[in-house]
Amino acid sequence: MITGTDKSINLLEKMLDVSAIKHKVIANNIANVNTPGYKKMEVSFSDQLEKVIKDTSVDKFDALQPKIVITGKDESVRNDGNNVDMDKEISALMKNTLSYSVFSQLFAKKMELVKTAIENSRV
Repeated sequence: MITGTDKSINLLEKMLDVSAIKHKVIANNIANVNTPGYKKMEVSFSDQLEKVIKDTSVDKFDALQPKIVITGKDESVRNDGNNVDMDKEISALMKNTLSYSVFSQLFAKKMELVKTAIENSRV
């Protein structure tokens, strides 16, 4: 975590971390698409994030920890007990890749603003 900065930098940093974890989980699901009995996993994070965003008094982003949960109670299961849908996983991977790209671009722009502010304060 970058200290002494505004909340948006800390939020972007956490979102990049979560996107990286999501990528690993989705890739693991894809790798196990043909494993009998394998249950799809997902990253649970949005509920925690929503609570922290609503509480504007304190920056608690560093305390957020994404949870990896086994899903599939409401999803169809194949005869071998596996519930991974390759099309859904590829779609989720593409969406997550796009999210990571957006977060990294926003983070880079924010860092440019910080750099400019520091340089201008020296003048």
